[in-house]
Amino acid sequence: MSALTLGSLFDGSGGFPLAGIQAGIRPVWASEIEPFPILVTTRRLPQLTHVGDVTGVNGADVDAVDVITFGSPCQDLSVAGKQAGLAGERSGLFFHAVRIIDQMRKATHGMFPRYAIWENVPGAFSSHKGSDFATVLTTLTRIVDPSTPDMPVPEGGWPYAGCVMGEGFSLAWRVLDAQHFGLAQRRRRIYLVADFAGRSAPEILFEPASLPRNPESCGTQEQDHAHTPEASLGGRSSSVMLLDHHPQDSRLTVNSSGVVQTLTARMGNSPTNVPILLDAPEERRVFGLNSIHQSRSGGGHYGYEAEVSKTLDLKGGEPTCNQGGMVILEPVYAASKADYFTRVTKDQAGALLATDYTDPPMVASSSLCPRRLTPVECARLQGFPDDWCDGLAIEDPTSEDIEYWTGIWATWNLARGVKPRTARQVTTWLENPTSDSAQYKLWGNAIALPVARHVLERLKNFARAGTG
Repeated sequence: MSALTLGSLFDGSGGFPLAGIQAGIRPVWASEIEPFPILVTTRRLPQLTHVGDVTGVNGADVDAVDVITFGSPCQDLSVAGKQAGLAGERSGLFFHAVRIIDQMRKATHGMFPRYAIWENVPGAFSSHKGSDFATVLTTLTRIVDPSTPDMPVPEGGWPYAGCVMGEGFSLAWRVLDAQHFGLAQRRRRIYLVADFAGRSAPEILFEPASLPRNPESCGTQEQDHAHTPEASLGGRSSSVMLLDHHPQDSRLTVNSSGVVQTLTARMGNSPTNVPILLDAPEERRVFGLNSIHQSRSGGGHYGYEAEVSKTLDLKGGEPTCNQGGMVILEPVYAASKADYFTRVTKDQAGALLATDYTDPPMVASSSLCPRRLTPVECARLQGFPDDWCDGLAIEDPTSEDIEYWTGIWATWNLARGVKPRTARQVTTWLENPTSDSAQYKLWGNAIALPVARHVLERLKNFARAGTG
């Protein structure tokens, strides 16, 4: 039997194609719109054909594949977002994925794709009181049976595992957590498998060894994954304490479990939201810089030692602006006030003001050395190779390179309503495309690689066995 083939929509970091390779499935093409992830997968997975923006892909025109994977954008479904649901601009791209699958099946007389895998946040269960997930199931079912009625939302909400069985097809879903697959990260995601020509979907997801009574035996616990903080740091033997960011702002709490909170795409726009490590013995204190803002006339900011940090405001007490940061401590820091926010500098305080007698600068003397996770550590927490973002620069791009990447940037900026980059700007970017911010965003959006590999391995095994 020839190897199964895979197409990846909303490809991002290339997680599904890489997981496919590891599972013995051959990736053929990928659709992505953002320049940095495209550059990453162009270098790391040169066998992939990039087919462009998902809104312009016709499933009848791209190579037919056995499996189509899509982790459609989840911002409108996340509990941390506005929960616009499938009506939201980003999460609504789900329907383009369904359109592409349907077009390919019609063009191949129902032969391809046989399978689809959808990955998304558990917030999809509650989005619009459960109706969005009902729409997901209804829409995928109608690819095979257009007469399927609207799926009802179960009384009490959607369970974290379930299936839909039809005449010759099946859908199954289950919430899987990355920490049970050898990663030191809490990352719970829905995995939905659709078998458009058989009844194998629940068998793929519901193997006996990983039922809720025995979650630790899910997947393959391989030694090369970052399943402890020390492993994610490259085997360092120093004591490590994790500090977790609150999901919706920048409060920090001490994490004693050794498993970090979910990495998010927000890390790219606000690096202060990256999980923080404390390289110090556990008995040492955590210093939290807390801010209190009352008003421009009588308010101010001050800090004091605490184990939980309140939100640091960025815009002078604006109540909707709750993304701030935690002070990063080295031996001596001075906290200064400026424009109604608190900032910290090393060994140098800001100018003394006449009002400082009521709100003086703060000096923190400590041997603690908290720091953010590095991009490489975030890659390890997703199960990716350390060098996934290495060697991306094109130092002497050809005219063809510049034309191609200028087009990539034009598509990306058009989608965001941003002015296109010039050829000179694109050339400069190609010469130095890798930044911490871009990598944080990449890893925050990425799938947990071992989880995807586990699902694809089981899918391949059932396909080879002819289960249907």
